[in-house]
Amino acid sequence: MNNQIIRILACWVFFWGSIQAKAFEPKSDLSVSLERVRYCQNFWCTQQATQSEYLAWEQEGVSNTYQLYTQIARVRQPEREDVRNLVFIAAGQQPPGYGSESAVTGQGDNFKRNCGISEKSCSRSIDGRSLARQVLDSEYFPADDTFFAVAFDAQFNYMVNSGEKSRIESAYLNWLKSKAYASNLESIYLAGSSRGGCLAMRLAKALRNDPDFRSIRTIVHSFDGVCKWDQNEMGVTSSFFRNPENSTYLSYYTDLNAQFPYKDNLYIRQLAGGDEVIEFTGVHSFVYAVEDINLGWYAQSWVNLDHITIDRDMYPAVRDQTVVPFLKHLEEVF
Repeated sequence: MNNQIIRILACWVFFWGSIQAKAFEPKSDLSVSLERVRYCQNFWCTQQATQSEYLAWEQEGVSNTYQLYTQIARVRQPEREDVRNLVFIAAGQQPPGYGSESAVTGQGDNFKRNCGISEKSCSRSIDGRSLARQVLDSEYFPADDTFFAVAFDAQFNYMVNSGEKSRIESAYLNWLKSKAYASNLESIYLAGSSRGGCLAMRLAKALRNDPDFRSIRTIVHSFDGVCKWDQNEMGVTSSFFRNPENSTYLSYYTDLNAQFPYKDNLYIRQLAGGDEVIEFTGVHSFVYAVEDINLGWYAQSWVNLDHITIDRDMYPAVRDQTVVPFLKHLEEVF
């Protein structure tokens, strides 16, 4: 009898594992319209206009330059009264040139090529291996009641002054709030890598500080998120913890317990590598704890991967350490 029970359990575990593995397999790539917040109306760009969809950036006083280079895809947008789930995912800071790929948003290398500042929108695709594509296909965010947006270039850049960052954050915050009625919302999902991880965390903090949004189930996923310690972004300090898997990597400390006093229905997951983002700059990610922990409202894990690999690599061996654990966390909190 005992052997029979063991065989049944083993079969069940194998079957369930196969289902999970299949659920996390890459999907088909998805075509999206990548929109520019502001665009040039003539060749010399002496005439510009902010698109009506993104007037929050104009209203918050975000500079024209940052508006011009902000590129967002609205993947799903039901009527406001129908929205029950709010999803926003942001890539990391884009290097000079035509843009880089992201394992989080699913954008491809050179996505800016032939999509200049005079173009209101361009057709692009979201990679089927990415977090964004997997989340989009999940059962937790149905198409008919989920507002889903992805920022290929959020322009929430590291060297931007703190005042401008606050204006950019407010623009995203007010824009997202305009997509749903708080009384109807059931969940909010925010995710990002590198500087996108900092933006996701700052937006989560702002929403948690708003009584209307405070009790809504909020999931935040940060992939080696980078906030600027000498601006005290998200309370990040110059103190640091070394990566227990690679002592040459380090992440700056922030007291997330203090940053998020309202923890009911809050689920943060942070992945940290701690590699220096750009050599000799002292730019690193941030963390709350010295080791892997799971406090319920906050879970953290270290990986021995460099920053660029975490941000961009979608090969299976890397994806199993980055994207897949976040998908599993999403499954756990739902």
